[in-house]
Amino acid sequence: MKKMKKILAIITLSSLPLSSFATPVPVDDFVAISVYLGGRYSEDLTDSDTGQSAEISNNFAQALALSWYYGRNTEGELLYSNSKQDFTMSDKNISTKIYISYLHFGGRVNFVNESPFSTSIGLGIGATFFVPDESQYDNDMALSGNITGGMRYELSDQWALKADLRVFGTVLQNDSSLFCGNNQCLVNLDGEVYVQTELMAGVEYKF
Repeated sequence: MKKMKKILAIITLSSLPLSSFATPVPVDDFVAISVYLGGRYSEDLTDSDTGQSAEISNNFAQALALSWYYGRNTEGELLYSNSKQDFTMSDKNISTKIYISYLHFGGRVNFVNESPFSTSIGLGIGATFFVPDESQYDNDMALSGNITGGMRYELSDQWALKADLRVFGTVLQNDSSLFCGNNQCLVNLDGEVYVQTELMAGVEYKF
C-alpha cells in the first residue's frame, strides 16, 4: 500500500506544469502616474537694453508625470511642471507674478538591483510657457530641455516613493522680448539659455 501511495504521488507531481514551481515573471507593460511637490530655484534674466537684472524668485513648484514601459529598464515620460514666481525689475519699478510651466516629452534609464531602491537618469525636450499673472502682458513660449537624476523606493508592485533633481534650460532667442503689453516689454533679451533647477519628491502609482 505504501508503495502504491508513492507511485500515485509521483504521478500527481509530474502531471503539474513546471510553471507552478517557477518564480513569477514580472509584468513588463505598465503605465504609471507620479505626483511631485518641491522647490524651484531660478536664475535672473538680464535686460539687454539697460544691463539690469530681472529677478525671478525661488518658489514652490508642483509636477505631474505620466510614464510607460519602453524597453528593458527604460521608460517613456511626459512631464508637466508649474510654479508661480515673483518677477521684479527694480530699475523700472516693476513687480508682478508669472507662471513658468514646462511641458516635456522624454524618457529615463533605470538602474535597478535586488533591493527596492533604484536610481535613474533622464532627458526631455519640449516647451516653456511664460504666463504673466496680469492680463495686460502677453504670454510667451520658448523651446526647452531638461536633464533629470532620480531616486525611487518601491513600496509594493504599484506604489513607490520618488525624488528627482531636474535642470531645465530654455533657449531665449537674440533680439527677443518677454511680457509685452501697453506699448512696452518688461524685459528685452540678447539671447541666452535660461536655467531653472527643481528638487522634487513625490509618489508613483503604477497600473
